[in-house]
Amino acid sequence: MDNQAWHQRFVLQSLWTKQLRNYLLNQINLDSNSKILEVGSGTGALLSENLAISQHVFGIDFDHARNIYAKTLVFDLNLSTADAYQLPFPNNSFDFCFCHYLLLWLKHPTDALKEMRRVTRQGGFVIAFAEPDYDARIDYPEIFKEIGTKQNKSLKEQGIQLNTGRRLKELFLAAGFTSLTMGMLSGEWKIPNQQTFDLEWEIISYDLSKTLSQEAISTLEHQAHLAYGQGTALTFIPTFYAIAEVM
Repeated sequence: MDNQAWHQRFVLQSLWTKQLRNYLLNQINLDSNSKILEVGSGTGALLSENLAISQHVFGIDFDHARNIYAKTLVFDLNLSTADAYQLPFPNNSFDFCFCHYLLLWLKHPTDALKEMRRVTRQGGFVIAFAEPDYDARIDYPEIFKEIGTKQNKSLKEQGIQLNTGRRLKELFLAAGFTSLTMGMLSGEWKIPNQQTFDLEWEIISYDLSKTLSQEAISTLEHQAHLAYGQGTALTFIPTFYAIAEVM
């Protein structure tokens, strides 16, 4: 996918967690002077949201092309091309540090969390807003179960740690956090519509393309669309969050 397509994917993910983010942000009392860092900021899907809170918003991503794309959307973003394992900031630089669908992509997520704790001041907060547990997914009816199994296989081959969600508390504790809360996003299913199906299928199709031919993907899409149109389809991937105060 090009960066525009990735941005659409990141925006869709941000919609899934918007209500939760609002709830958690209300707990940490940020103001216009707060210094905020997103680790794994991608195409900037969440950065503009934080600019509404404070102008001291920073983002880092290892993909320089994504940083450039984010700049085309919001010119005055403070972005760095950097590694989550070596954040280019002094100790105690930020009031709030967060990530969103990031840790599952990392081979050493605890090391990234240690860095996030290092750059956050005492009394500040670190939040992982969304880390899914693909190993615990529920897909219905049978065609969606088949798609889910194939998607999981592809994600694993891409390097994703499928059970990151259930391990989130463990990862935070291993990174040295002692004051934290872990929870899970709730599921909600509405009357199906074509736009929702198309947006979600774009993500699934990209993942499946790593292991299946385009012909096989088109066949699955047709079968999934028929089941989706009946209104009974359900896909639930338990997705966890953790919020920790730096002590």
